[in-house]
Amino acid sequence: MQIKPLAMLMMFALAAPLAYADAKAPPSEAGTAAIYKYMRTQRSEAQNLSGDAATKDDLQRAAAKYQDLLAYLATAQVAERASGYKPLYAENVNLRVPLAGTYARLGMKEEALSTLEQVRGMLWLPALASALARPEFNSLRDEPRFKAVQQTMALPERLYKTPAIATPYKPVLTVEEKVAGLSLFWAEARSSFVHFDHVPELAWDQVYMDYLSKVIAAPTTHDYYRIMMQLAPLLQDGHTNVYPPAELSDEIYARPPMRTALVEGKVLVEWVGNPGLKARLHAGEEVVAIDGEPALEYGRRHVEPFVSASTPQDRAMRTYSYELLMGAASKPVKLRVRAADGAERDEVVDRSGSYQGHPRFVFKTLPGDIAYISIDHFENDESVKAFEKAIPDILKAKGLVIDVRRNGGGSSEYGERILSWLSRQPIGSAYSYRRDDDVYMRAQGSPAVIWTPVRSNGETYKAQHKDVFNGPVAVLTSAQTFSAAEDFTVSFRMLKRGIIVGEATGGSTGQPLFLKLPGGGSARICIKRDVFPDGTAFVGKGIAPDVEVHPTAASLRSGADPVLDRAVAELRKQ
Repeated sequence: MQIKPLAMLMMFALAAPLAYADAKAPPSEAGTAAIYKYMRTQRSEAQNLSGDAATKDDLQRAAAKYQDLLAYLATAQVAERASGYKPLYAENVNLRVPLAGTYARLGMKEEALSTLEQVRGMLWLPALASALARPEFNSLRDEPRFKAVQQTMALPERLYKTPAIATPYKPVLTVEEKVAGLSLFWAEARSSFVHFDHVPELAWDQVYMDYLSKVIAAPTTHDYYRIMMQLAPLLQDGHTNVYPPAELSDEIYARPPMRTALVEGKVLVEWVGNPGLKARLHAGEEVVAIDGEPALEYGRRHVEPFVSASTPQDRAMRTYSYELLMGAASKPVKLRVRAADGAERDEVVDRSGSYQGHPRFVFKTLPGDIAYISIDHFENDESVKAFEKAIPDILKAKGLVIDVRRNGGGSSEYGERILSWLSRQPIGSAYSYRRDDDVYMRAQGSPAVIWTPVRSNGETYKAQHKDVFNGPVAVLTSAQTFSAAEDFTVSFRMLKRGIIVGEATGGSTGQPLFLKLPGGGSARICIKRDVFPDGTAFVGKGIAPDVEVHPTAASLRSGADPVLDRAVAELRKQ
C-alpha cells in the first residue's frame, strides 16, 4: 500500500508565508511550473503585507494584489493550465480565503462574505474550518451568510462519517443495522472500487440483492460478519476486506503458535513458534487432515470463501498459511500429521499459547562477503533505521541481498529511502490512478469511468548520501511480499540495480478507503490503481522474479533456504 504525501487538491493558505523574491510581472508564455511559482511568490507577498501589524494602507495593497492574482488566474492561458494541474487550480481558493479575511479587517463585510461564498461554490472542505476560525473573521461570526459557509464546509464529514450506521458492538444487530452495513459497503464499492475489470462477470447489483436476505436472516452479530466476510472476497482484491468487531476476535481469529504453507501441492508445517509445541510438530511434516477432513479440501471449503485476494498465489498463501488454522480459541484443532518417514499420528493443538515469531529485521554477513538483510515491514521508519544501522557493513560488502519475502507492506516511502542507498539516480515508482466517474455523462445515458492520476506520475525520490552501495544486489520475494513491499519491488526493478529472486509477489497494492460498520466492525475498499510507468499491470498478477526458486519439503525439513542460496550464487557470478 502506498501511503505518501500527495499533491493535495488545496493548500488553503494555512501555511506560514513563504520567503519571496522580487517578482512583479506575470510570466509571459511561461510553463505551468513557472506560473505556479509566480503565483505562490506573489501570494506570499500579499500575506506578508496583511500581517498582524498591517496598516489600513497595507491591507488595501494586499487586497489589490490578491485581486490582481485572481484576475491573472482567470486569464485563458493560466486557466487552461490550471485545469490540468491541481496545485495551480488550488490558488483559486488559496487566494480567496485570505482576501476575504483582508476584506473583513477593512470593514468590507459584503465583499468578504461574497468572496467566501465564491469559495463555497468551488469546494466544500472541513479543513477550511481552521482558516475561518482566525481572528480576521471575528467581525463576521454573527452573520447568517458566514454561518452558512461554515455549515457547508462541514458537510463532507456529515456525508461520509456515518455514526448512525457505525454502532458499537452488541451480540445481536437490528435488521436496519444489518441492511445499512451491507448497503454502505456495496455503495462505496460501486462508486470507488478500482478493480471491477478483474471480475468482469460479477453482477454487483445482483450480489446486493442476494446478500440482503442473507444478512437479514443472520441471527447474531457473529453470523452477520461471517456473511459479510464472504462478500468482500467476491471482488477478488487483497486490499478490499470486511473485518469483524474486536470483540469477536477470539471466536474467529485465534490460531495455534505455528504456521503452515502450501509446498509442492501439500500442506506442510513451515514454522513452530512455541517450545512445547516444537517437541511435537516439526517443520516439513505434512498436515494430512484438519478436524477429520483432508487438509486441501478443508482449506477450499472452510477458509478460501473468506479470503480476499488478488492473485492465485496470494489466495493460496492466505488459505493454507495465514488463515488455515484460525478459529475459536475455545476449540482446539485436530491435525492428522505425516512425518518424513511416512508415519501418521494425530495431534490436538490449542488455538492459543505464547510464541516467538520471526525477527523483523536481521542483518548478517554471509560467506564471500555477501551482506544480507531481511526487512519484514514498512509500517514505520524502523525498517529504514535497521538498514541504515547496517550501512557501514553493507558498504564494505561484495554483494547485497535484501529479503522482503515476509514483508506485508506499510508505507512505500520507507522502501524508497532504503533504495536511495543503492544508487545516486532518482527512485521512480508505480503510476497511480483513481476513478473519476463522470456523473454528467451518466445522466445523459453514457456512463463512463475515467482514470485520473492521483498525483504527478513520474515523480521521483532522491536523497543525498555521501556514499552509496555500488555492488550487485538481489531482492528476495514471495507471495507474502505485499502492498508497499511490492511498491519497493517495482521501484527496484525500475532502478535496474539487480535481480529479483524467489517467487511472484502477492499482486496487490493501493490505497484503501476505510469504513466503519454496525456492531463495531469495519471494512476497506481499494480506491487507487497502480501500474508500471509503461502501463504494465502487476496488481492481479504479481511481480515475477528474474530467477524463480521455490522452497521444498526437503528444504523445510533440513532448514535450508534454496531461495537465498540461489541469490548468493547469482551475486557471486557478477
